Amino acid sequence: MGRRTELAVRTRADLLAAAKRLFGERGYPDTGIADIAAAAGRAVGSFYRHFAGKEELLAALRHELAESAPPSPDGDDAIRAHVTACWTALRTHRPTAIALLQSAVAAAPASGTLWRELTGWTAPLRRHLEARGVADPELVAAAVGAMLAGLNHALPAGDDRVADTVTNLLLHGLPQSS
Repeated sequence: MGRRTELAVRTRADLLAAAKRLFGERGYPDTGIADIAAAAGRAVGSFYRHFAGKEELLAALRHELAESAPPSPDGDDAIRAHVTACWTALRTHRPTAIALLQSAVAAAPASGTLWRELTGWTAPLRRHLEARGVADPELVAAAVGAMLAGLNHALPAGDDRVADTVTNLLLHGLPQSS
């Protein structure tokens, strides 16, 4: 790899890392391209050599998140394994996941952006629900996705109870107090 290529790869990685950090600190809507470039120690022009805009950078982060996801689980406990894998991915890539959520929520409701995001990344869960004969598995999977995404945004620190609580809610309904 030549020096220019190495510099370009490093610049892109620095921009992505700076964006993740700033999205985690400020949120997606309150982070501008100039902020990302400055945090990466690069000029705004460098940003535009790698990305057409903030949306394209977010798409690159979405791709990283999708590539890090484990394969879809199979077996009797596939739903629990899938919810746990989703929660783990959301927490591991929290700034990216929050930026994706904020971007989708900021889109016009009629655009269907949030629905496409939810149904896209919850498709494996939908297939497990279909196999169990759940009525309207796409809506149920999207509802689980919305709960997980909302909890990821709301909870500042990790919470080991989330995956089990959401899975138990999905499989058994509301728990009864003792």
